[in-house]
Amino acid sequence: MRPRSDGWGAHDRQGSFSVGKTRTRAVPKGSEPMWTHPLTIAFVAVGSSLLTIFLTPWLHHHFWRYQARDELRLAAIKEFNRLTADFIAGVLFDRMSYSPNKEWFAALNTAGGEIQVLFSKEAFMAVQAVDKMIRPGLGPLGNKSTDEFVEARDAALRALYREVIPLPR
Repeated sequence: MRPRSDGWGAHDRQGSFSVGKTRTRAVPKGSEPMWTHPLTIAFVAVGSSLLTIFLTPWLHHHFWRYQARDELRLAAIKEFNRLTADFIAGVLFDRMSYSPNKEWFAALNTAGGEIQVLFSKEAFMAVQAVDKMIRPGLGPLGNKSTDEFVEARDAALRALYREVIPLPR
């Protein structure tokens, strides 16, 4: 059989393939490599099943731990934000006589403890900068204004949120 003039070659009746002037048999019948041996298939199936059985719960637990930690972190941030917003509102509406009660200080101390445990030292230092501006019976410390307190609070919130959710700088 003559090769096709378009360069693609041609097949003859015996399964040979001709390209140009050479004739080659693609794969001799019965000589295919037997990599799909039934035992090989069984080992791959059992191996992948065992890998799935043992790896899936471990991966699930691994990612669940990160999710649970982030939920605790977000709850601590929300409580810190709520407490500082209450303080700012109290100072803005009654600067001379506003004094947070002991329950508020206990809640702030609890939030600070959670933040210290759940966040990095740098984030905790930002929260401590806000905490140093608040004293029982004094409101904002001495010569600090409400705007300076808000700026310190916003810097602390950015530091906290940056550890949970990547924020633009």
